[in-house]
Amino acid sequence: MLINDSLKGYIEKVASASPTPGGGSVSAAAASLGIALSKMVYDLTIGRKFYEEYSEDIKEEIQEGLNICNRLLEEYMKLVDEDTAAYDEVMKALKMPKNTEEEKKIRSEALQKAYINAMNVPLKLARLCGEGFTPTALIAEYGNPNAVSDAAVGAILLYAAMEGAVLNVKVNLPYIKDKELAEEAKKECDELLNKYRSVRDEIVSKVLNKISGEY
Repeated sequence: MLINDSLKGYIEKVASASPTPGGGSVSAAAASLGIALSKMVYDLTIGRKFYEEYSEDIKEEIQEGLNICNRLLEEYMKLVDEDTAAYDEVMKALKMPKNTEEEKKIRSEALQKAYINAMNVPLKLARLCGEGFTPTALIAEYGNPNAVSDAAVGAILLYAAMEGAVLNVKVNLPYIKDKELAEEAKKECDELLNKYRSVRDEIVSKVLNKISGEY
């Protein structure tokens, strides 16, 4: 599995002439790193002296935010390999024989199934990236002042991962025969990008103000 590679090994595979792992897998890796940074800030926050001064409600929010980070980290890491597997299924279907009408039919059905899956995997990533902004925004607000810049980097990576995921959704849309399904996916992607662009900017702006002393 790609996720079990060393960082150097994974980067070298991306840099190779092989089409996989490609942009979808790398987007999932970026999301993993983004939420990992947020999780790190949580771990550098919980239990510290300033943390103990928070109300119980805020502490509960922070603990829930950490739980979300842990869940999303597992989801993102799975998608590093799932995206590659989805692309491989498309390539496998393209290589199917098409000498007879029956073979053409079987190949066409396999291709549609593969293209829809190749669309759905990055679409899942895009949605999950959106979920990552809630705990990231929370820890950017209440996290260790010495580490909140890492939460801002996490937000930047999450949005970059979402943009990459959306590109990988849209590259498959022209090949999907169910145009209503394709249009719904495109609409959802555009809505996700529009919704979370301002969230990313708000997190980064808030952190910049904090580290410059403008609270």
